[in-house]
Amino acid sequence: MKKILFFSLILSCMFSYGKCNKKKKCCNKKTTTAISSEKLNANEVWMQYNETKCANPWNFNWFVKPTQEQVLGAIKSDLIGKEIAVLEIRSSVDEDFVSCDACTCPNGTHIFVRVNKSETEELKALNFFETKDVPKKEVIDTTR
Repeated sequence: MKKILFFSLILSCMFSYGKCNKKKKCCNKKTTTAISSEKLNANEVWMQYNETKCANPWNFNWFVKPTQEQVLGAIKSDLIGKEIAVLEIRSSVDEDFVSCDACTCPNGTHIFVRVNKSETEELKALNFFETKDVPKKEVIDTTR
């Protein structure tokens, strides 16, 4: 009985895996970007923040160096905690950025948030400024 059950389980796995082929693209995830800076709604705006060494509106003490996704998630949570509705968040890093060692010196990381225009005053109080130069959203292909 165990052999029949095991054999039927293996067959069902093989058939379900075999249904997805590259010609149909039935199992591939769609890799579309949300809204580019050119296609903003009339009531939306992109705001930018140039991150500093340690004088940011959010202050995180990480035990291990975080990934960029973890930092963006923490920043988004912090802004939501300040009752700022973040529609989208992105970042860019200047690779060969030279900076000083003071706490207020920029570190080469730029944070971009897409928000409703009604949120701009709260973000300007946190040293954000309006921008039109937004990096493209990174699309990670997970279909391999």
